[in-house]
Amino acid sequence: MPRKVLIVGGGDGGTILANRLVKKLPANQVEVEVIDKSDVHWYQPGYLFVAVGEAEAGDISRKRPSTLRKGVKFTKAEVERIDLDNREVTLKDGSKKGYDYLVIATGSTINYEEIPGYKEGADHIWTFEAAMKLREKLFSIKEGKVVVGIGGLAYKCPVAPLEVAFLADELFRRRGVRDRIEMKYISPIDRPYGPKLLNEVIEEEMKRRGIEPVTFFSVDYVDAEKKVVNSLEGDSLEYDILVLTPPQKGADVIFRSGIGDDEGWVSVDKHFLNVQGYDDAFAIGDATALPTPKTGVIAHFQAATLANNLAVEITGEGIREMFDGQSFCVIETGFGKASAQVSNYYNSTAPGLIPNWLLHAMKLAMNKMYWKCILTGMI
Repeated sequence: MPRKVLIVGGGDGGTILANRLVKKLPANQVEVEVIDKSDVHWYQPGYLFVAVGEAEAGDISRKRPSTLRKGVKFTKAEVERIDLDNREVTLKDGSKKGYDYLVIATGSTINYEEIPGYKEGADHIWTFEAAMKLREKLFSIKEGKVVVGIGGLAYKCPVAPLEVAFLADELFRRRGVRDRIEMKYISPIDRPYGPKLLNEVIEEEMKRRGIEPVTFFSVDYVDAEKKVVNSLEGDSLEYDILVLTPPQKGADVIFRSGIGDDEGWVSVDKHFLNVQGYDDAFAIGDATALPTPKTGVIAHFQAATLANNLAVEITGEGIREMFDGQSFCVIETGFGKASAQVSNYYNSTAPGLIPNWLLHAMKLAMNKMYWKCILTGMI
């Protein structure tokens, strides 16, 4: 009998894992099913380009079944509860699904309530609808104050707010209004970006572009009526457009199932990705409590590692691999250039690269390769 691998969540990690598994193993060895409440797959890094008018919905979305290889079963449903002890998943309609191996790839959800006034007064790029709303504002503002930066600390893609600031600056310059717009970038630490060597590159770029860093600014609440963002340190900034990373938490099903920490993240072994205390359940991507960025690249590398290890487990052949926290991040800085950084569990001090056209071209190439090569498990 084939072994049943049930994947809860059809985002980057869940889709890549499913496709790699059916590519590696024949149908008489593995049965793979992906469950997700939505039948649309979004390329989330594309939301940045939507916000600045360089991409539309059709460029960054596909029907989920079309992203899965032949041999992967897709079920559109919401998971109500995960029972790790009984190897059982309960759907919202009350039906149940068993498994031999479970993979939790439920991602994260936006927790607007963590910052009072956020939903009414701030913008972001973490959904298509939000990116379109921000786009309208970026293309209509003619003068005023634009504040971009870090709101909640657990958020997707550490460099995303930096990219928003740089691409907004480029857009304002192309529109001929930049000299009438004051731009600030807020950060809760003593610099705009955490890793020091890349931060040197970021700060130099901000200085050159006239974007003022405001450090030690931990967002407390937003006064949408007065258009003021306030910090825990007692400082306040006025704005006409406020773009903040929205606070994130784990998926609701993790809370309902009692299998995560206080913020809904699932604890897993940092190398083999199994849920702590279980050898038949795993978690990948944004759903984990690992000390890694919540990015599609991390989900991609974790899915590749886990696909190999599940194949070894099922067939009894081959060697298990260890995930080492590997991440590769390309950072758009505007005007056809980008920087980048490589890191893993053991080294986050790699130098940031001076923005150049080659890295920008690489990012655009990855955007194109995503659907045909990355998501399908070819690379």
